[in-house]
Amino acid sequence: MKRYILSISILSIFLLTGCWDQSELNQNAIVTGIAIDKGDDYKYKLSIESTSATELNPKTAQGLAPAIVYTIEGDTIGEITHKFNIAVSTHLVFSHMRLLIIGEEVAKEGILSFMDYFDRDREIRDDFNIVVAKDTEAVDFLRITNEYQKVSSLKIFPQLDNMLDEWGGTPGIKLNDFIRTYASQGQVPVLAAMKIQGDKEKGGNMDNLKTTTPGAVAKIDSLAVFKYGKLQGYLDLYDTRILLWIQNKLERTALTVPYNEKKFFALRIIHSKTKIKARQVNGSPQIDIYVHAESTLDGSDKAIKVAKVKAFEEFEDLTNSYLEIEFNQLIEKMQKEYVADIFGLGEIFRDQDYKHFKQYEDNWDVGFKEAKINVHVNVEIKRSGFRNNSYDIK
Repeated sequence: MKRYILSISILSIFLLTGCWDQSELNQNAIVTGIAIDKGDDYKYKLSIESTSATELNPKTAQGLAPAIVYTIEGDTIGEITHKFNIAVSTHLVFSHMRLLIIGEEVAKEGILSFMDYFDRDREIRDDFNIVVAKDTEAVDFLRITNEYQKVSSLKIFPQLDNMLDEWGGTPGIKLNDFIRTYASQGQVPVLAAMKIQGDKEKGGNMDNLKTTTPGAVAKIDSLAVFKYGKLQGYLDLYDTRILLWIQNKLERTALTVPYNEKKFFALRIIHSKTKIKARQVNGSPQIDIYVHAESTLDGSDKAIKVAKVKAFEEFEDLTNSYLEIEFNQLIEKMQKEYVADIFGLGEIFRDQDYKHFKQYEDNWDVGFKEAKINVHVNVEIKRSGFRNNSYDIK
């Protein structure tokens, strides 16, 4: 009996070794970026950025192109991604994708059909950044080289994340964020928009890596607003920061506050907290936004003596008034011009007063347009940096 069990065990070893889906490294190509544009002969033109591991390693780099960009067309993204062996000899691996760039024309016509593919595909992860290419084709961004991160998508990915962390100019939207927001009843989705500054032809040349003044740079430009899955328009970077502030997603930022026509002072926001209360009042939604922030003085054209009692009081009052105006201008624009709740106030209203939200369940646009939204800002200046009293500025 023991010999029988031993024989079975030995034979089973030959059946268990190896992997049924094994693949050699030299048979794979890592895709780090995807660009989707309107096709010439088909519905979509899809471009992929495949990196060269040899060129990304300083020890083995030979000065060749750090990535290769391939483009083919088709009517569905699912089919196109499996047709790239028309031009590529290796198996494409999409699990390390860092960036999805959507062309402006495609965004205006609607992006839900191909976003559905990215949401369903089991190989593609949901942690990549999504941006809209403004005033140029999406594929042009994949061709721009950069000295710090030679591969375009590997440069843009941390660029977007660092901008969000340091200043608040991008919404930080990943795939699941977009799908969740689109499916919600009280919010519309947004995406970061980027432009190419300079000559895109020079930016795609290897010489762009060898100059202190690059011929072209991928630049974060604005915020793309979507409604019904289609691009409606753009908001500037300052509006993006206000959006994040309302959503309680602003980690830190820097403010320039005017105190007369040509004089300013600067603040560094080091901590911020936003609370929102929503309820029905006199037949309409009423939403109160409370923003409390702590800051340090980063510089001032206005003289200040820290030793004085309430030395920062005037600065704080000017900052609060300035920010309340900025908040109200964006809210009014979204209520009247776009009729689009990018803030998610409808979701908060649903959570806090579902009884009255039910009347707007099928059309929150009506409730958002009618809503009375009040903003209360309280910024405190905690420190003045290393200097107490300012220089005498004339």
